[in-house]
Amino acid sequence: MRARTVISAVAVVLTATMGVAVAGVGVASAQTGGSPGVTKTTISVGGVAAVTNQLGQPYADGFNGVQAYFNYINAKGGVYGHKFKLVARLDDQDRASGDVEAVRELVEQDKVFAVMPVVTDIFDGASYLASKGVPTFGWNINSQWNDGPNLFGEKGSYLCFTCPEAAPPYLAQQLGVKNVAILAYTAAQSQTCASGMEAGFKQYGFNVVLVDDSISFGFTDLGSDVDTMKAKNVQFVGTCMDIAGEVNAAQAIRRAGLPNVKYYAPEGYAPSTLTKYGNELNGVYFGIDFWPFEDAKHSPELTLFVKEMNAIHEPITEQALSGWINADLLYKGIKLAGPNFTQKSVIDAINTKINGYTANGLRPPVDWAFDGHGPPGANGTQPNTDHETCTAYELFENGKFVPQFGKPGQPFVCNTENPLPPVLNSTTLYYRPPKPSEQLPTTATVPTTSPAVP
Repeated sequence: MRARTVISAVAVVLTATMGVAVAGVGVASAQTGGSPGVTKTTISVGGVAAVTNQLGQPYADGFNGVQAYFNYINAKGGVYGHKFKLVARLDDQDRASGDVEAVRELVEQDKVFAVMPVVTDIFDGASYLASKGVPTFGWNINSQWNDGPNLFGEKGSYLCFTCPEAAPPYLAQQLGVKNVAILAYTAAQSQTCASGMEAGFKQYGFNVVLVDDSISFGFTDLGSDVDTMKAKNVQFVGTCMDIAGEVNAAQAIRRAGLPNVKYYAPEGYAPSTLTKYGNELNGVYFGIDFWPFEDAKHSPELTLFVKEMNAIHEPITEQALSGWINADLLYKGIKLAGPNFTQKSVIDAINTKINGYTANGLRPPVDWAFDGHGPPGANGTQPNTDHETCTAYELFENGKFVPQFGKPGQPFVCNTENPLPPVLNSTTLYYRPPKPSEQLPTTATVPTTSPAVP
């Protein structure tokens, strides 16, 4: 999916705010398209995550999702007689230089066939991996995923942080509010998130009474902002912050005598959030781009994911789900490339033969041949064709996440995004996955056949 995944701007905010140095990497010669890491019986992959990170996020869970999928596939015989093996789990320590060093180690020392997963705030090793032509899969919260055709994020490899957002105004519309405020950190990623959110609100006629993108990380009050919100009768607040900032903002606004304000948070939908913040999150809505964990009964693939994660006694998180999706895409790419697969043939197979990719229904479709690596038309086809954006909504209420606005078995609310529709109502909105009797708009991405898992 495209830039509607605002969390991508938020996840790197703290790192940027604290001034982490960015290290460059020289362009290396590309691989010849062979099959390093492949023996008669195994396929070796290795990954890198910010296991040590300043946000305290469970980025290491990406490894667990990959391993769970590999266990499932290997138990079914693997692929073309090969079993998958996760040979390295490196920690870049949330440092640019550490990321570059880690990916070089994976390629030059471990000689992996694919780098997987990449779950980090600072993906400075992207240009090196792109130049080497190594199939690379990970959690797309970084603009660098667009550096090369061999880099595959779980939601596609393109993000537009400043594009107008449809999800926050749709949510505000559903709640019947008119006056909104936007809060963001001073970091550039957070500020661009706020710009996109503001553009979306204004496009759909909401009264944006306050945009404050000068908030420092770790704040405990909002100063004059709460006075403005009271004077202007703010009913809804959209944030471009991490979950700690969202909770701080909600607390400050309630202390100021505004107990009924609703909130949109692009970050924080995770089981650990329930334990850490409890009822402080009441009234906060979250937008996500994958099948909600609470609705696993309507998703066979999510049910399978939960089963395999429980088998290795690891938690269910977004990062783990991303790793599972990454491993599934690699498996499908190898299946399509054939028994004599190489790094290049797997990359080509994904980019030319896997369209409408949903990870067996876990997420809205990604059309790799059309715009998986860029905005609509980026791959040289149909440059004026509309695309779509889909969001599943969750409300934190009484100690749990509760799905909102979707339909049973259809959690994703979708609309076109290039451009956004003139209105957000039954004439422009639709739900995914579609029921057999439902016809999608002509602008919707239509899933195509891809190899099934065993």
